[in-house]
Amino acid sequence: MNLERLEYIKNVSHSEGCWSYSNYCKGTYFPLNFKQGKGVEKHASNLPQGALVILSQRYEGKRYLSHVVEIVNEASEDQPQWENSDWGIVRWVKVVWAAKPGQAPGDKEALKVNWGFDGTKAKALDSPNLMDCWQTVDALKSRVSQVLEEAS
Repeated sequence: MNLERLEYIKNVSHSEGCWSYSNYCKGTYFPLNFKQGKGVEKHASNLPQGALVILSQRYEGKRYLSHVVEIVNEASEDQPQWENSDWGIVRWVKVVWAAKPGQAPGDKEALKVNWGFDGTKAKALDSPNLMDCWQTVDALKSRVSQVLEEAS
């Protein structure tokens, strides 16, 4: 899997016991939600078209890497669809890779670090807490690629 454009990791959440975005498999499109909050609108607007984002989510008390998605539009194309609701900020994405519940790689086992999964914003892969473990983004991308290939 080519993860050259992998730039971010994002926490997604749903009710405990539910798998977020479970209906979306490789090749499908969906609106990736961001919860309203301080700076979230600007943050979501700054995610570049073409960037890949790993989605990490809690399921049955543990965190898993569930999807890799590609941002498909410029922010200006998505903004007219934004709503004034808790989860009304969206960026349209295309699924590049998706796991099934129970077959997804564990977040901590895959990344070997607690990357700070609080909040709705996507975290850059070159963030300090990820780089403390991996030293380079390329090393992290290589590890993620290996883990996702094994889970496929």
